[in-house]
Amino acid sequence: MSGFSAPAARADERPVAVFDLGGTWFRAGVLTGDGTVTGLRRAPATGSRTGPGTAADLQRRIVDWLVRTADEIRDARPEPVDTCAVSLGAAMNHRTGEVFGAAPLFGPVRTSWRPADELAARRPDVRWTVINDVSALAYALLADDSLGRRGSAAAVTVSTGIAYRTVDLATGRVPVDRTYGLQGEIGHLPAQLAWEGRALTLPCDCGADDHVSSYSSGRGIEQLLHRLPADAWGGTEVAERTGVLAAFSGAVASGHPGALRVLDAVTEPLARVLLTQACLNPEVERTVLTGGVVDSLGDAYLASLLGHLDRLGLYGMSDRDPAYFAGRIVRGRSDGLNALRGAGFHARGISDGRVRPA
Repeated sequence: MSGFSAPAARADERPVAVFDLGGTWFRAGVLTGDGTVTGLRRAPATGSRTGPGTAADLQRRIVDWLVRTADEIRDARPEPVDTCAVSLGAAMNHRTGEVFGAAPLFGPVRTSWRPADELAARRPDVRWTVINDVSALAYALLADDSLGRRGSAAAVTVSTGIAYRTVDLATGRVPVDRTYGLQGEIGHLPAQLAWEGRALTLPCDCGADDHVSSYSSGRGIEQLLHRLPADAWGGTEVAERTGVLAAFSGAVASGHPGALRVLDAVTEPLARVLLTQACLNPEVERTVLTGGVVDSLGDAYLASLLGHLDRLGLYGMSDRDPAYFAGRIVRGRSDGLNALRGAGFHARGISDGRVRPA
């Protein structure tokens, strides 16, 4: 099995074609030696919500897009680009690269898909790596000098879906289940949400009800807003003109009391998960939040999340240190490119693109 070396990744400056496949957008570009992403391009995601087809059909179309886009990127570069790194929004075995499912892409379907093998068969002259998108966000933390080189950090994405990943800052090791290679699929943990004293039940993209993603993901927030009268959260005709999520972001930014109540409701399920994480794994000294929901709602989102954590409290710690959570849970870069950076950083640090290291 190939191994990842954080020092090797930090020392490597070769260009890498990088791809980030999310539930809403597919992005691509080139990671350069100084850590910037150039030649950025994007396309609407291929998935069950954007077009018909079985999971196998959608997977073939995704591979087609990756190969076609990789060829375009490589043809446009003056220097050779022989490494392509993919960040995939899917639950996948971090040890073997097998994709178990991707609710934002394929809906409530279980799969057994090995995209790295298919890509290598299509373009054997290219060194391919494929990792989970939150693992990519975790690897991006290794290039952040402000986090240091000791202890652990965690990446959390709150976007079309929700997930969490810890990484050892010294070695780059991502701990995963010995058999299934998973860690941190927190979006599919059970959750509850009450509105005006009444418990609500909302579906998750995976097909189950009452998950963290049912309420706290971008799609969860959108379906909750559709359940509520628009004038209760400041939507009204603005929502019809711009869409409910954009209207909600604007209402939150303007301080609309109803919008802030909704914000507090949808951040509480995630806050309870992060509270448990802080209790069980105190070695994670920094949790970095990214994703479309975090970016669009900005500082108000973080303030709401921290407000829950301060209210709920962590026994023996936050009562002694009122700034305990504020120093440990922060927002990451808001340019939406960290998964691209992390996928490329990971590719630079491993010896073989076919197998993901534990």
